[in-house]
Amino acid sequence: MKISNEWNLLIQCSSLFCAILFNSILIYLIITKSPKKMGNYKVLMIYFSTFSMLFAVIDMIVRPFIHSHGGCFFMIMSTKNWPFSDNIAQIVLSILCGFGGVTPFLIAIHFIYRYFALERKGNLKYFSGKYLIIWFMIPILGGVNWFHLSWFYYRRNDKTTEYIRASVLENFGLHMNETVYSAALFYPPDENGVPRLDLYILLSYAILSISMAVPFTILIVAGALSHSKIKKLIEHGECEYTKRLQLQLYRALVVQTFLPVFLFFMPLGVLFTAPLFHVDIESWSYITTYLYALYPAVDPLPIMFIVEEYRNAFYEIFDCFRCSHPSKIEDNSNMYRESQTI
Repeated sequence: MKISNEWNLLIQCSSLFCAILFNSILIYLIITKSPKKMGNYKVLMIYFSTFSMLFAVIDMIVRPFIHSHGGCFFMIMSTKNWPFSDNIAQIVLSILCGFGGVTPFLIAIHFIYRYFALERKGNLKYFSGKYLIIWFMIPILGGVNWFHLSWFYYRRNDKTTEYIRASVLENFGLHMNETVYSAALFYPPDENGVPRLDLYILLSYAILSISMAVPFTILIVAGALSHSKIKKLIEHGECEYTKRLQLQLYRALVVQTFLPVFLFFMPLGVLFTAPLFHVDIESWSYITTYLYALYPAVDPLPIMFIVEEYRNAFYEIFDCFRCSHPSKIEDNSNMYRESQTI
């Protein structure tokens, strides 16, 4: 299936606009409307929203096509109208790959914070001061890892270029001298033209898989433990405001997990793995391009609409477009006082 450059541009422009709009609104709401009990979770959310905007900007600059062909997966960038050198294009493409590596660790850190907040054992002290800087560095290191894979393992080479040449022309209307790419060809032909498993690429796949599996394991374990804590909190004598806020934040986090799972990790996981096992997914792999671009735009929506303070403030901002006024929030000021920061 040939992918239209115009359609790709429309999707990515729309995603960039929505990502900047929604994340900017969310940052404003976090700064001005956050419950006092949210503590340093506000800082984490601002960090996440800022990353999402940068992700969308880089994605718009690169305007990548993500694809699978036979025993190869790749992200390719057109340099037809690129004003700089191919080397700079390759760097920017690898930076976009790096942003993909930041995402799973950001999500995992959110779940760890939520569990510590529900656990009530004083472990939130590890999300303040110098410790907070360490938490901020972990996703960046995850991004550096993916950048390193793109730059050192998946760089352009003659065998890969010849292998994907026909597919790139057929699906994207691009000649290889008009592109830069990051690609993993699992079975390049040897000197006799016989496909052989490339152990170097297999190693890179193992590194890639571990960098996704570790955050997901944390997510599952912390999520299950948080669910158990939420049930106990609801069943026992916590103040209504605390129970409501914790439940809203947990629901938002669950939705924020499903979004990257279905828009990011599942499609990319299949894309990365299928070529290794000779599974041909070329006919639908173009969908990954759009899902990859869409993710930063929709990520802020759960927290914006599930947390009551943010939802009502959002409705007030856009009240002129509504037919009726939003319901007023019950005065919770007495609940804010004397409340321990979560």
